[in-house]
Amino acid sequence: MGILIRDAESGWREPAGTGYENESALQQILHDHPNLVPGVSDQAVACREFQSGAGRADVVILDTQGNLTLVECKLAANPQVRREVIGQVLDYASKMWRMDVDEFERVWRRADGGRVSPFEELDDQDGRIRTAAKENLASGRFNLVLAVDDLNDDVKRIVEFLNAVTVPATGVIVVEFTHAQDGDVEILIPTAYGTDLVEAKSASPAASVRTWREEDFLAWCEANDPTATPLILEFLGALQSAGFQIVGGKGQTPSLNCSITSPRGVRWPVALYAFASAKEVSAKIEVRFPDYRRQPELREALAQGVEAIPGIPIPVDLVRQSDFGKRPNIPARDFTSEQLRALPTAVAAAIRG
Repeated sequence: MGILIRDAESGWREPAGTGYENESALQQILHDHPNLVPGVSDQAVACREFQSGAGRADVVILDTQGNLTLVECKLAANPQVRREVIGQVLDYASKMWRMDVDEFERVWRRADGGRVSPFEELDDQDGRIRTAAKENLASGRFNLVLAVDDLNDDVKRIVEFLNAVTVPATGVIVVEFTHAQDGDVEILIPTAYGTDLVEAKSASPAASVRTWREEDFLAWCEANDPTATPLILEFLGALQSAGFQIVGGKGQTPSLNCSITSPRGVRWPVALYAFASAKEVSAKIEVRFPDYRRQPELREALAQGVEAIPGIPIPVDLVRQSDFGKRPNIPARDFTSEQLRALPTAVAAAIRG
């Protein structure tokens, strides 16, 4: 891809330099900014040189839904970029397939020099992310990404073939990360190939995964947390009145995701899910503060709107102290009907601005 730049003092020109010094430089960028990878949310953490057992995977990414993405970086100057990179990423994925989640956590911490657990980084208070990651490791449900600096037809063909012959749970894409530098300014342009193929696989009948409905969630409440049932009904009605769309999740237990349209596009600031462990069984409500931690005005408007509700059990001060990294998930039975009626309106007002 050709790149031209200009400033106030000169016309269009080519940048002084292009490309990367080495593959490690590209790895570091994706480690520091994992949301550059298609399909990875803003709330994700990454690990470099993850020892899969078949070698060191360049970058492994975990997000708040427990989704796992394996990235292998190769530069055009590397003769492996055409074929061996495919074998490498598949080999790493096969070694991680059926890996115990505790072992996954240990390997992650060792790879990054004894850093904290990825589940701690993502504020996995109730183990929901760990459970999802455990299920994905057991089933081999990974996103496989080839990160290159120059996309060629051979790699495109291989990506097309792999998406045609692999199961819907495994998606394979390639992303070209074009890099240029001019003085103190650096430019990074991601161009993905294969995302449409992965989406088509996910939408196929073979990929069908149960989508929970509102009635499924309410039935779970009635059977497991009956005191929450009338509160959840109150909350769902208030969400709809405030303009939210409610979509069922696809996890192992019933869940509902709530979206609202804003000037910035569709946002998903509220979720409900069923939680069951040896210590607690409850229907929970979550305001997704971390999704907006990189938008200071929006996140503060959301915090102020929530904390203005008298007696609200959501610990907004704790969220601020964590730089909006905390995701408090509160049992529905801890709220009053009045609070649950007020919460959707407050969230909608903040999101819409």
